Amino acid sequence: MERAKRHNIEGAILEIPLIYDQRTGQFIEEYPDLLETPVYTPAGERILLTIEDACPHAKLRPEGMRDCGSCVYYRQSPECLLGVCGHEKQRRS
Repeated sequence: MERAKRHNIEGAILEIPLIYDQRTGQFIEEYPDLLETPVYTPAGERILLTIEDACPHAKLRPEGMRDCGSCVYYRQSPECLLGVCGHEKQRRS
């Protein structure tokens, strides 16, 4: 039986596989490469991993890092390390 966790990211349903981590003794999420294979919400906004390097369009918060999670355009999902980029240049064309 393959283990996975289902996430609803602003209407986009993603099945994230779970893999067993020997160090922690727990199943953890194995996120796909969303830069190589983009995924979008039904509204056309791009879903990204919070810890991805910020894009050239990022407007970073002064106290943050240089990643998507520190960008004012990024909306973090409360359940996982995924979120939505609200910048118009990242929208599906």
